Amino acid sequence: MFHRALNKSKRYSLGRFYCLFILFCIAISSYAQNVTGIVCDSLNREAIGYASVRILDIKDSTYIKGAVTSSNGKFTINQSKGDYIIDISYMTNTRYTKQIRLEDKQTLDLGTIYLGEASYMLGEAVVVAPVPDIVVKGDTIEYNADAYRVGEDALLLDLVRKMPGIDISSDGKLMANGKIISKILIDGKEFFGNDIDLALKNLPASMINKLQLFKEQSEMSRVTGFNDGNAEQVLNLTVKEALKQSIFGEGRSGYGSNGRYSNKLNAHYMLDDNQYSLIANYKNITDDFEYSGSSSQYDGITKNAEVGFNFNALRSDKLNVGGNLHYDNNNNVFEMDSNTKTFIETGNRLSTQSSATQSIKRDLSLGLNMKWTPDSLTTIYARMNVNTGTSDDIRHSTNFSYVQGLQDTTSGWTDYKTSGDTHNLNASIIFGRKLNSAGRTISASLNGATRGGRSYGTNYSPVFYQASNKTTVIDQELSIDNTGNNWGFMVSYVEPITKHNSVKVAYTYRRDYSDRNRLTFRRDGEGEYTIVDTAFTRKTTSDYTTQRINVGFQSAMDKYEYNIGFNVDPSVSSSKTTMQDSIIENQKQSVVNFSPTFKFTYTPKNNITFDFDYYGATEQPTLKQISSDTIVIDALNRTYGNLDLKPSFDNTFSMYFQKSNYEKGSFFMITGGGNYIFNKIVDYTTIDEFGNVESSYRNVTGNWGLNGGIMFNTPLRNKKFTIDNSSFGYFVRNIGYSNSVKSITYNLTMSESFSISYRSDKFDQRLQANISYNITRNNLPNQEGMNTSNYGLKSSTLWKLPYDFAIQNEISFTYNKGYAENFQKSEVLWNLSVAKQFLKKKQATAKFQCYDILDDRNNLMRVVSGNYISDTRTNMIGQYFMFSFGYRFNITNKPARNVSETQGADDYN
Repeated sequence: MFHRALNKSKRYSLGRFYCLFILFCIAISSYAQNVTGIVCDSLNREAIGYASVRILDIKDSTYIKGAVTSSNGKFTINQSKGDYIIDISYMTNTRYTKQIRLEDKQTLDLGTIYLGEASYMLGEAVVVAPVPDIVVKGDTIEYNADAYRVGEDALLLDLVRKMPGIDISSDGKLMANGKIISKILIDGKEFFGNDIDLALKNLPASMINKLQLFKEQSEMSRVTGFNDGNAEQVLNLTVKEALKQSIFGEGRSGYGSNGRYSNKLNAHYMLDDNQYSLIANYKNITDDFEYSGSSSQYDGITKNAEVGFNFNALRSDKLNVGGNLHYDNNNNVFEMDSNTKTFIETGNRLSTQSSATQSIKRDLSLGLNMKWTPDSLTTIYARMNVNTGTSDDIRHSTNFSYVQGLQDTTSGWTDYKTSGDTHNLNASIIFGRKLNSAGRTISASLNGATRGGRSYGTNYSPVFYQASNKTTVIDQELSIDNTGNNWGFMVSYVEPITKHNSVKVAYTYRRDYSDRNRLTFRRDGEGEYTIVDTAFTRKTTSDYTTQRINVGFQSAMDKYEYNIGFNVDPSVSSSKTTMQDSIIENQKQSVVNFSPTFKFTYTPKNNITFDFDYYGATEQPTLKQISSDTIVIDALNRTYGNLDLKPSFDNTFSMYFQKSNYEKGSFFMITGGGNYIFNKIVDYTTIDEFGNVESSYRNVTGNWGLNGGIMFNTPLRNKKFTIDNSSFGYFVRNIGYSNSVKSITYNLTMSESFSISYRSDKFDQRLQANISYNITRNNLPNQEGMNTSNYGLKSSTLWKLPYDFAIQNEISFTYNKGYAENFQKSEVLWNLSVAKQFLKKKQATAKFQCYDILDDRNNLMRVVSGNYISDTRTNMIGQYFMFSFGYRFNITNKPARNVSETQGADDYN
């Protein structure tokens, strides 16, 4: 009965989504008194985002209600009828004040409000300050793109690499001040959903005016006006004003030595708040000119063909729709050499592994999103994403291991081939309605997803044991089916209790079902795969139900805001494992977690912000972690799940202080944070005397970490020189199990990066020095030689010569100490390009590029966990030379409003 009901639910899930979507979209129109407008800079006519807009009492100018403008300068404030003063200010511009009157059933549109540029009185002179590199605007850090010079055909990736505090992590994630950037926006609108990599490698740097880093509230928070603690760190790109009424883009084609090629096209159509983008790539090189051994791009060598279309269309003042369609074909060759030390009380086991994997993946995805405000009190968000793909993988690996101090060895190799396909569909809808002008709000959300995948393959793994002169062989054909679905809902109610304070109650429910069926066969006497291998054949089903009961209090004042909440998180999970008709395991467990939440933001001035945040989060085990079927990774390693796993619970806090001085052009920031995890899911490994490794999972309590950092940026007395400094530290305590013995590892990482830049109209030079220390200790005996250090120097030069020639030169030196002996310790990486612009408006560029001129590239990474340390070297593109031709175009839809508005247009003309 349970399975029949579940299947019936799956069949009708899409129909239910459509019905609920229609029901939520039906709202009763109401009249309210709104004040709307757009705030712009009078000098360049660009929209001013995050300007302060306040409604003041006309009698004594006391504060009544306020808001900040969106990234496109727009604002809307709901207020009851009466006479007021509207006050609009921005720290780099003059203040605007005006008396207004609100009457019944009226929206007061103030139109476009232009703020003049503020000036500073120094003695008898009035000085207009130059735009600094970095500015704090409330909780937003804004980077001036023109302060970071890059090549004419540079991409967003090249630009963000030069910005203090922004980096690419070892696993390829875009990070800012130690935290993940989860989304990239263009003028406040999504670009290919959350595909950070696609944005970094396709958006031209020359289209960008400012880069704004801030925490974007969740759609539910925007509906309710109550912070739910689910804000994401996003990077918003503001486009140069001259390009917002045009079709612009670039095509580039290049061919080089060693069979390297790169063909790219990006085209963008922008008309007011409407955006349309087309990207296409066909290449087998990286898109990053500044790549180096410390660039953290451990992706192997990839042949890539892709095409994508993204749009954001403002159909009316009430309806905004957006979406994207993307096809990607990747053929990746990934080679890896690793040295691993596994901590064992009786003697560490040392192992080396080499592997080569070819992976071909084809993916097609579609995403749609909508925001609808049928009236001033109702907001509806809707989303849908569909993805389907196929994959083919071939892997060959060799393993060699031994116990430290002993001569007996174990060696083996693995050939693994598999083909498969995946599909998933997810959708969500959020509905919110304000019940009165004071802020009383009801809201609800509904979400669901269905997913599936199937793979077929073979696995051949012989192992030779020297001590016993014995060889074992695993020879399998396998078939794996994965299916699953989930759905959930949330309802909330917000009640204002005073003008500045409000309370919220909310309830969340989520149900997640997964099924994994693994069939494994071994050969019969005739060499055919017909015999069921009962040791590896398993079917695992899991069912999770999680709930959250939340109560919260929020206070929003003129200069500070805080939010206090408390969550009760009950969860029930069940899992059953069978082998054909036999039940092997059948488990069920219940867990209740409690967590307070607290967030405090203090903004005494628009250029100073202090923020403190604490929250708790529950994470359920994955299907792989609870499935008891054994997965053969390679000749010496296999893994299986643990049905007794409990959900982990992570307590996390973070804080930062940031300040900018507009007159001096300086920026300063301090960050800190930490976490403590209950029931953390960790690896549980056992290693026999022959080096065979079996891995499973256990819950542990006591993993924790601390982090902190200081960053500043300031020009020198000679404004052409700027210095940047970033200092960060991380301390982590990891608990794991090694050969069934608890292993506790302490890891301290300290890094320092300092740079000085010189910038003029024709010449840019940046010198950078960095150093990092990694200190590791473990509680097991005889653990030495686990510390590493990295030293680096880099020089970046951009020189614009007469006759429209330009030279870009990047040279870096890296020295690594403390890694495995057979790994290269140093690297000198030298990249050079010479470009020439021509045609009437410099639309065309011919370029000769030299990558890794000295052919000395080295890709090295260390991973530290609770029970092992691993040094890994991977393959990346080496030395090559390339000649390319590019053409930029810009078709303006209508004349610019004035001369200053055309600033930046020459980049595409």
